[in-house]
Amino acid sequence: MTRELSHNEKLLDILGHHSENEMNRMMIVEFGNNISGKVEPIKRMIPSLRGEDLLIVEEWCESYGRAKKSDCTLMQELAGLNKKTRIIITSNSYEDASGKKRGLNGWMVRGEKSLGSIFRTVWLTKIEEQYQKVMITDGDEQTIVHLTKKGFEKKN
Repeated sequence: MTRELSHNEKLLDILGHHSENEMNRMMIVEFGNNISGKVEPIKRMIPSLRGEDLLIVEEWCESYGRAKKSDCTLMQELAGLNKKTRIIITSNSYEDASGKKRGLNGWMVRGEKSLGSIFRTVWLTKIEEQYQKVMITDGDEQTIVHLTKKGFEKKN
C-alpha cells in the first residue's frame, strides 16, 4: 500500500529484479489521502497471509503535523489481524521541537506513543555527499547500505 504510486523509474528500481512469478503475487494499492477507505479489502485478506508474506504500508500518515489518531488506530488494527505476517509501515520523521534531541539526533517518529510498542523503529537516513548510500539504524546497530538495481546491498 502506498500514499502515492511512484514514478516508473523508482518502481523499476524497486521491483525490476523480481521474476514474473514473483510479480504476479504482488499487489500495489494506492490510497492517496484516504487510507481508511482503501484498507478494508486489505484487512479482509490479512488473516489468510502466511509467515513469508510481507505487507508494506508506505507513508502510512501525512508527512506534516501529528499523525492522525484514526491512522494510528488503523495501523494497530492491521498489526493485530495476523501475528505471523510481517508488516512494515513507513513515514517521514519530524524534528524534535523541544530542543531535547530525543529520537535519532533530534528526529522523532510519527505515532511513536501509540505504535512504538507494536512496531520496531528502524531509521533509514541519507549520508551527506554519499550518492546512493544510506545508513540503517536499528537500535544500537548501524549498517551502511548501497542502493543497487537489486535493492539495498550491505557495504563491507
